[in-house]
Amino acid sequence: MKRRPFVLHGVLLTIIYFAFLGSALGGERSVIIRYHQRPGPSEEAIIHGARGKIRHTYHVIPAMAATLPEQEIANIARNPRVAYVEEDSIVTAAEPLPGDEYVDSWGVAHIGCEAVHASGIKGAGVKIAVLDTGIDYTHEDLDDNFKGGDNFVEYIEPPPDPHDPFDDSWNSHGTNVAGIIAAEQNGTGVVGVAPEAELYAVKVLDGMGGGYVSWVIAGIEWAVTNNMNIINMSLSIEEEGVSQAFEEACNAAEEAGLLLVAAAGNTYGGPVTKPAAYSSVIAVTATDQADQFAYFSSSGPEVELAAPGVFILSTSGGNSYDDVLYGTSQAAPHVAGVAALIMSAGVDDVDGDGDTDNRDVRLTLQNTAIDLGDTGQDPLYGYGLVDAAGVTATDDISFWITKVGKRPWAGAETVDLPTGKYEITITNDSLSAVECRVYRHGVFSRRLSRTFIFGRHKPQEVVWNLSARHRALEVVFVPRGRDGGSTHISIVRGLDEPCGVRGR
Repeated sequence: MKRRPFVLHGVLLTIIYFAFLGSALGGERSVIIRYHQRPGPSEEAIIHGARGKIRHTYHVIPAMAATLPEQEIANIARNPRVAYVEEDSIVTAAEPLPGDEYVDSWGVAHIGCEAVHASGIKGAGVKIAVLDTGIDYTHEDLDDNFKGGDNFVEYIEPPPDPHDPFDDSWNSHGTNVAGIIAAEQNGTGVVGVAPEAELYAVKVLDGMGGGYVSWVIAGIEWAVTNNMNIINMSLSIEEEGVSQAFEEACNAAEEAGLLLVAAAGNTYGGPVTKPAAYSSVIAVTATDQADQFAYFSSSGPEVELAAPGVFILSTSGGNSYDDVLYGTSQAAPHVAGVAALIMSAGVDDVDGDGDTDNRDVRLTLQNTAIDLGDTGQDPLYGYGLVDAAGVTATDDISFWITKVGKRPWAGAETVDLPTGKYEITITNDSLSAVECRVYRHGVFSRRLSRTFIFGRHKPQEVVWNLSARHRALEVVFVPRGRDGGSTHISIVRGLDEPCGVRGR
């Protein structure tokens, strides 16, 4: 049976490509058969009796991928052992859009990774399965972090080593994604979000960037069996494709303790694609350098986080850094990398269930995101821009400032604030004003700085919400008023209120 050809990056892929992907022509179809219980000899006999071929038997869900004569599918679907039979849908890489400018990997710095790396948190010991086109594990920026993987692509003519997960794609898609997650901090090329995380190449897409849902499910199962911590899927099912088995496999992996991250898709404002649309998966849209929603991104209620996805430079095949790419494919690995930083730093019991697991990491990502767009979760940015600064904890700060002598800055106190959100409470005792001078990298910021005036008819306590969005800040608190006058200042980190000032 012929499958509808599809357009990938402007190139019409003919029915020959689908044959290469493994679809059987001449009255045969590739399907996924979901049983009511784990399949065994009796279930295998059902397929053999229908003159079918078993391609994969799963354990993460009770199912098999098989090739069947078309006329036998309806009979098997009626078998009391069978829950459902569905077509093995086509999956493609969430295709990056072509870039036209060579830039550094700005996204890693933009989400506050530099300060986190400087504190010694780099994702060490966290295992990340990159379900993609494979990884060029010989690349100078990936070779130390690459730890293994497997290949689930079915070839007409198998390669010498059918389990080799080397990236053979025409655009180095998997290698690009891997570099965003964990390119090494070695002074060469680019640096990843989690430069000491462990990369595992799980090849579920072929050299043209396409594959079957059955291959991806096999990759998910591999990740569960091999105790991965995170799965990154910068891929999406075809628009008309529907797969209950795919969703069940994602649910099973999430239930097993893995954190699943996926590209929301490049549908130019259209709906979020699968698997990102599944509730067990974090859907990630793309933003530009100005934190604006990327025009090509998908949108919808499933969107959970946003991350840099425009002008992204990363690793490419052949030990190069040739391609500057756009896409939610590039946004998702930023989130996977931050999740690795959180895991390596130590996970808090955010949901209060007495355990620390993948769900706590997911809540941490939501709670520390920098809110963009409408307040709270919205269909463009979700909970906001992923923020690596949320990884590092800062103790609450409390101190007094006192005016001493007549010198202009006498009694001033300086506080360094890492990237993050802060609630600063200034409770006046006997000063006429407090000048708050804010510096970024030593440069005075008039826009962020404030002067609070106190008096008989003025509030004696103000609450100032300050956001160090992408760079650490230095704040100098300068007392103004009579000699000996004082004010108490407290600084609490991690609140989600918008920037501003309110009086009490």
